[in-house]
Amino acid sequence: MNFSKESNDKKKSAINSKNKKVKKRLSIIIFRIIFIILIFGAFAAVGGGLGVFLGIVNTAPDIKDIKLTPKRYTSIIYDLNGNEIDRLHGDENRIYAELDKIPKHLQHAFIAIEDERFYTHNGVDFKGMVRALVVNIKERSFSEGASTITQQLIKNRVLTTEKKIERKLQEQYLAVQLEKIYDKDQILEWYLNEIGLGHGLNGVQAAANRYFNKDVSELTLAESAVIAAITQNPSRYSPISFPENNRDRQKIVLKKMLEQEYITQSEYDEAINEDVYSKVQETSQQYVEDSKHSYYVDQIIEDVINDLQVKKGYTATEASNMLYSGGLSIYTPFNQKMQNIVDEYYAKDELYPPQSFELKVVYNVSIEKSDGSVKHLGGEGIIANKDGIEAFKEQKLKDWEISESDKIIKEQVYTVPQPQSAMVIMDYHNGHVLAISGGRGEKIGNLMFNRATHAKRQPGSAFKVLAAYAPALDTGKATPATVIDDVPLQVKDGSSKKFINNWTGRYEGLSTVREGIYNSMNVLAVKTLLDTGINTSFDYLQHFGFTTLVDNEERNGRIYTDKNPVLALGGITDGVTPLELTAAYGAIANKGVYNEPVFYTKILDHDGNLLIDNTPQQRRVLKETTAFLLTNMMEDVITRGTGGLARFKKINMPIAGKTGTTSDDKDLVFAGYTPYYVAGIWLGHDTPKKLRYDKSYHNLLWSAIMEEIHKELPTKKFEVPNGIVQARICTESGKLATSTCEHDPRGSTAKYEYFEQGTQPKDYCDVHKVEKICIVSGQLANEYCPEDTIKEKVFIVRPVPYVPASKNGPFPKDAQYELPVSKENASCNMHGPNANTNIDPNNPDGFTIPEADGSGNIITPGNNGNSNNNGNTGNNGNPGNNNSQNPFTPPDSHTPDSSITDTPNSMDDFYIPLP
Repeated sequence: MNFSKESNDKKKSAINSKNKKVKKRLSIIIFRIIFIILIFGAFAAVGGGLGVFLGIVNTAPDIKDIKLTPKRYTSIIYDLNGNEIDRLHGDENRIYAELDKIPKHLQHAFIAIEDERFYTHNGVDFKGMVRALVVNIKERSFSEGASTITQQLIKNRVLTTEKKIERKLQEQYLAVQLEKIYDKDQILEWYLNEIGLGHGLNGVQAAANRYFNKDVSELTLAESAVIAAITQNPSRYSPISFPENNRDRQKIVLKKMLEQEYITQSEYDEAINEDVYSKVQETSQQYVEDSKHSYYVDQIIEDVINDLQVKKGYTATEASNMLYSGGLSIYTPFNQKMQNIVDEYYAKDELYPPQSFELKVVYNVSIEKSDGSVKHLGGEGIIANKDGIEAFKEQKLKDWEISESDKIIKEQVYTVPQPQSAMVIMDYHNGHVLAISGGRGEKIGNLMFNRATHAKRQPGSAFKVLAAYAPALDTGKATPATVIDDVPLQVKDGSSKKFINNWTGRYEGLSTVREGIYNSMNVLAVKTLLDTGINTSFDYLQHFGFTTLVDNEERNGRIYTDKNPVLALGGITDGVTPLELTAAYGAIANKGVYNEPVFYTKILDHDGNLLIDNTPQQRRVLKETTAFLLTNMMEDVITRGTGGLARFKKINMPIAGKTGTTSDDKDLVFAGYTPYYVAGIWLGHDTPKKLRYDKSYHNLLWSAIMEEIHKELPTKKFEVPNGIVQARICTESGKLATSTCEHDPRGSTAKYEYFEQGTQPKDYCDVHKVEKICIVSGQLANEYCPEDTIKEKVFIVRPVPYVPASKNGPFPKDAQYELPVSKENASCNMHGPNANTNIDPNNPDGFTIPEADGSGNIITPGNNGNSNNNGNTGNNGNPGNNNSQNPFTPPDSHTPDSSITDTPNSMDDFYIPLP
């Protein structure tokens, strides 16, 4: 054997060579196996991934079923001239704008900052995705996004905002599919109306309005860049809250627009230098000041939600959602010019009774107790003026047992001036409510208590025309010339009886309906109501539109009804609202046709289709002739009666109306109208209490506002309809006047009066009688009186004799002119066999009948010539007591005297209005 070194080396080489070949072959086999596995793995991964992708795609919504038009829109309210007055929106404040109304520089601003390859990609920007990936890896964050405008639209309108791979893949897939169906302009329009732009704003139109008080079409380049800058983070880049942040981003937007050649260098320079943020702050401040809806808009909201339920069958929730998110266009008769006049005069404190001024304070506070708990407390009260606010707060905190260790974390103080007032102005020709005031002072919130439409207060004598005289004239029970004897009247009030008093504290005697209206005489109104029928009058009131009247209702075991005699005086259970009172008087002004008062005329849905036609409901309540007669008589209320302070001071315009004041002076009311408009006003404390005043302030306020409204209108007269005639009547009988009527001791009682044709009197006056008197004794002449001492004198004879409760009265004012019932006792005692020679020669005319002084106070025998308390009145406006014998007070205590008997709470006018 060869064991040489050379031989051994050869053997080792051979062995190594064989090992290498085996290893090589094994490596190749292993590689091939691994390669095959990898190939199969790759196919499996791709197939699995494709399967997963297809599964994600298959679960995505069908692009054909996707509605990309925004669902929620802001509703807009317009005035009578089509000008916007307010907006209503829920979580999303959006007003849709078509692309041709959106300026190009605003479109390009969004494209430049959000999706620079918008016009070239197919829905997904792969280049942008790579760029974003690189940036995110470098910065080790995921702040950089690559969503296109199309993807953002899909995300906002179709998918959720959660950051999951499944949603992202669906978003990209749908974006590609979307761009196969719709063109770029349509996608951009949807996007610009969808995008959230801070402060609850959605879409560029709402943002333009909120930030710049402009229509989107009016935005400048700089302003457009401000809005486009918001999109990345609406909170951080708010131009209101963080103008510095927005400014930095605005510069980026403009720079990108310049780089992408959407704007020139000069346009860039001009936009960079434009001061847009001062405009934003100014607009924002005005927005805050105007953010509270007006009382008028509050009522629109209430009416629309109600009508959507009643007229369209919506549920309450559906109606509210439709109003705040349905993009409705609500058209109203609101007159901004009139409203400004109302607001101006309502802000003048000198037009309210200064002696009654006080403040209602509302105090709300959140307290963090020492143990960490939080309490929310609230209370209200009355103070004399603003100086008492701090003391009021301290007292409330003391009442709530708040200690020094407790911490006030939030508090609100509101003040509401008292007395309050409300007013409604309507165009009675069509029922359109033109302007209102729901109260004086600052309105502290939305959908607050609206005194013009919600406050049910006693109308006082303003109800007389509606409850008593209108039904009486319309049914033929009375005419303006009908004479009613104003003497003490006792009526049934439940199980007891009450005397009806006049606000003057005295009785006038024979008086016409016309006098009853302009002098606001309670007895005449109640007698008229009773003669017409309470049920009839109640029915008329309901046709006049009053919804608060009580027919017969049990409350807490007690029966309430407004079907009683004091209905004529406004003595009702719940009261009426200024709105309903105004509309009722509007029916008289409108020739007897009632128009339902409306705050809006029509509603269009978001697509411009008519949703509700709110044409006012009409109905005839009175004959046209009745309405004219009432109007004519109520003109006297202004020219010679209780409503003198409502007259216009500088312009000549006919006014008809009626005052109303409750007997306890808690409510002052006036409803009046011109040939153009009707307006009703109320004045009183929110919590009813007696007013202290020296003149009818509500009439002054009504006059000031209405005169300002009418100052540029031509003078018109109330039209006299067909079927109206005149007749010369006697105001003591209501019948045709005679020459005797002209010689009434008080002056001629012959007057021309209007009548509905056929109702004028046919008979002549039988109230005036001529009798011979002896000028020596002043009594009726007898057969012994010498011829030269006898003269004729005109007396009145009551159709129904009045017998006072006692020999001392009470007597009506005209009792002194009445022919004595017993001529024997009133005959001359100076001549004849039984002559009395002890007659006072200074009083040859002296009757034993009661006389009245210049103020109308009765002087009776034995009263020593003293009139009734020298005109003084007691707490209720009735004659007070003094030490002398009161001729109105009967001597026997069991006989009540109407002049001092308490009257129902809603009796009228115990203050005599100034002329």
